[in-house]
Parts: sequence; structure tokens; C-alpha cells
Amino acid sequence: MIIGEFCAIYSEVVTAKLAQAGDGSWHAFIMPVVLMCFAGLCLLGAYWLGYLAVGDIWMVTVVSVTSLLLLEPIVIWALFQEFPGRGALIGFCLGALGMLATILL
Repeated sequence: MIIGEFCAIYSEVVTAKLAQAGDGSWHAFIMPVVLMCFAGLCLLGAYWLGYLAVGDIWMVTVVSVTSLLLLEPIVIWALFQEFPGRGALIGFCLGALGMLATILL
């Protein structure tokens, strides 16, 4: 699941980086599309296997969303080298608290 989430996030952020650079060519857009297809296959397999192993779709979903919560800021910082603004940081912290509440309660 982590590989799928990472590939999905990376392809989304690369697409945003292409938009920032003004590169609208199809050749530059092919790599993120192929990577997103691979990520989708990884995520579908992870959900399938996760549900078979755990038997609870909510636990599988919490793992998926938590991995997004942890991986996305790292990938965004690595590609854009920018930190979140005040509102985004507050939203990130509230999201993290929500994930903790889901896991612990």
C-alpha cells in the first residue's frame, strides 16, 4: 500500500510541477500517467489483500489515509522545497489528530 500511495502522490505532485513549469506537452505528461496506473494497481491489490488479512475495511482505509498523511508532505517538500502556510499547517495537524482518534478510539 505504501508503494502505491507513494507512486500516486509522486505522480500528482509531478503533474503539478509540470503545470508550474508551464510544460503542457503530452510527452512530459506520459510518465505521471503510467506511474498513476501502476499506483492504482498497487492500491487495488493492497485493499484486496488488506481486507482479506484484517476483515475490516475501515482499518484498511485508516492505514491508507494515514500513509497519505505521512507521505504527502515529504514528497511535496522534496519536489517543491516549500513548507505549508498557516491554514494548511492547521489543517494538517487537525487531520493527524483525526487519524489518531480513529486508531485509538
